[in-house]
Amino acid sequence: MANSTNLVAGPLPLSKIGLGCGVFSGAYGLAPQADAVKAVRTALSNGVNLVDTSPYYGDSETKLGRALLELKDEFPRSSYHICTKVGRYGYHISDFDYSRKRISESILESMHRLHTDYLDIVLCHDVEFVDVSQIVDIALPKLFELKQQGLVRKVGISGYPLDVLLRICQIQQGRGFPLDVCLSYCNYNLHCQALTAAVPKLRAAGVETIIAASPLSMGLLSDDETPEWHPAKSELKAAVKQCIDLVRSSDKISLAEIAENYAFSYNDVDVHLVGAKTAQEVEHALRAYAHAQQLQLHAYGKYEDDNIQRICAQIKTILEPFAEYTWPSPPTNA
Repeated sequence: MANSTNLVAGPLPLSKIGLGCGVFSGAYGLAPQADAVKAVRTALSNGVNLVDTSPYYGDSETKLGRALLELKDEFPRSSYHICTKVGRYGYHISDFDYSRKRISESILESMHRLHTDYLDIVLCHDVEFVDVSQIVDIALPKLFELKQQGLVRKVGISGYPLDVLLRICQIQQGRGFPLDVCLSYCNYNLHCQALTAAVPKLRAAGVETIIAASPLSMGLLSDDETPEWHPAKSELKAAVKQCIDLVRSSDKISLAEIAENYAFSYNDVDVHLVGAKTAQEVEHALRAYAHAQQLQLHAYGKYEDDNIQRICAQIKTILEPFAEYTWPSPPTNA
C-alpha cells in the first residue's frame, strides 16, 4: 500500500498534452491491446506524462494497466501520472454510486486493474448527474481521506456544465479543502469558448490544475459524419456540416486540423486531454499541438496560407452564434 510519501505539495508537473485512454474501450472503433501498448509507448516516449481513464470506459483501465505493466522497464511508475475516476459506472443516473463504501472499493479495483499501489489523480466523474450534496458531503470528503492515506495524490471533479463545476469548486474552497484538479470537456473548441470565462473563476476558487478535454467536441468537429448519439442540437450539427463542406473545397487542411489548431492554442489551461488509440493518432496529436503553438490562433495569430485563413474566418462566422451554447447534461434519457 502507498503511504504519506505520496503526498505532493503544489500541482503535479504535467505535460501540456495528456493521453485520453477512454478510446481504448472500442467506443470509437477497434482498439486492440497491441495498439494500446504502442499508443502509450509513443506518448511516454514523447514527453506525455498523463494518462486518463475511468471504470466507466469499458475495459480502458484494464488495457491501460496491461500496457503500463508491459512497458514498466522502459517507463517506471514514477515517470507518468495516472488519472482515473469514481462514481460513474454506466450510462443512466441509476448507475452512479458516490457512497463512501463504493468509492473505497472503486479505488482498490482501479489500482488492481492499473497495476499500481497509488493513483495520481482521482476525479468524481460527471458530477452534474447527481445532487451536489453527494459530491461535497460524501464523495470528496472520502477522497480527501484517501489522499491523506497516500492512496490518492490529487483530488478533483470532472463534468460538462461549467456552472456546476464552479459551484462545487467554490463550496470546497469555502470549506477549506480546495480541489486540486478540475476537468472540463467540450467547453473550448471551434463552436464553444465558454471555458475562457470560467478559468479565472476556477483559479480564484483555488483549483491548481485545469484540464480541457475533447478538442473535437466528441467527434462533432471531425471530418466524418457526426455520431448519431452526439447531444448537440440540430442547428449546431447543421452549421458544422456547412463548415465541413466549406473545408472540403480546399485540399490543404481538414476541419479536424483547424479545430485542433484552435483548441490547442488556448494556453490558460494546464493540460489538453486528447483521445488516441494508436501510435499514429498520438503522433498526430503531438504534431497538432506543436503547430498550434506556432500559430497561436487564440492570441489572434493567423495562417500563412491566405486561402486557409479565409476559410477559417468563414468558419468563425458560421459557428459564432453558438459560442456560448451548451447542450443539456445530464440528457433527458439518462
